[in-house]
Amino acid sequence: IEPETAKLYDESNRRCADWVSSTNQKLAGASLPARVVNLATVWTVLFKEPGRYNWLLQYYLRAEGMTLSWVGTGRCLSSMDFTGDDYRALETMLVDAASKMKNDGWWLAADEYPGREKTMRNRLVRELLGSLLQAPKPVKAFYAEIMQRKKDDHHASHSNAVNQFLHIVSSGVFLYCYGLIFADFTIAMCLAPCALLVRQFGHAVLEPPCHEKEQLLLGYDTRTKTIILLGYVFIPVANLFFAGTWSLKFLAAKYPELAIEWFVWTILVVGGRVLYLMWLHDFRTSMIWFVKLATDPLTDITAYLPRYLKPLKVLVPFELRKSAAK
Repeated sequence: IEPETAKLYDESNRRCADWVSSTNQKLAGASLPARVVNLATVWTVLFKEPGRYNWLLQYYLRAEGMTLSWVGTGRCLSSMDFTGDDYRALETMLVDAASKMKNDGWWLAADEYPGREKTMRNRLVRELLGSLLQAPKPVKAFYAEIMQRKKDDHHASHSNAVNQFLHIVSSGVFLYCYGLIFADFTIAMCLAPCALLVRQFGHAVLEPPCHEKEQLLLGYDTRTKTIILLGYVFIPVANLFFAGTWSLKFLAAKYPELAIEWFVWTILVVGGRVLYLMWLHDFRTSMIWFVKLATDPLTDITAYLPRYLKPLKVLVPFELRKSAAK
């Protein structure tokens, strides 16, 4: 290599190295999770923290006037005739783009998103397994329809915060009854109507009138649910009436029989709705409603519980939350 050519390469490499050093100092000073690395005049942008939206930086760079290739390895090559002014303009665009991306909330700090790495790792594993173990299309369509029905039901009659809390309570009891019914049928069937009462109280008293919206869905509306709930109340009252006594002691002795009668009433209510939907629509639609009904306790807890746990996080020291997230 001729001396003049070698000198030209050395100056180009030095200018790029100086730009990388200056840019990284400004990125670090602004607490931005991006760094520039180079080999001679070949450079690329690396990210110091994990994030699912790091790829958005190229859009912010384009808005600042720096257009990168949409495909390729991500390596950039500076021209050998790049001057110090060119590199300073490049530095400004890169720092401004990263700053705006952070200000827009795409890069959350550790205290804003505790357990970030663990959460991302778990999601990536689930997505990887989901891509490898594909469910049949009919099953995926069935699941999507159920989740859409749950979403419609939420918007129709679950807007009140207290009602959502009552759903958390009742859902916990229902899930407990799902397991208990195989060990103690009587207790499970006695707890279930109590949970249903708590659940329907929120719909009937706390929620605004929403019967028209509910009638567009597959399930019962609030009026019909209230009548169904009264059926559970009527059963023990009828037992007392026909026995000719209003003794609570007599009622306590009748609990095993009441549990069976409540179970039969539940079968009539649920089975009747399934048969009605089969007649009105088809078997698939009836099963969508049935599976939605059976899984509502689980999805209600996952949907509403985080809302009430989030304020409690401020009571836990950050360092403790950080160590627990690990």
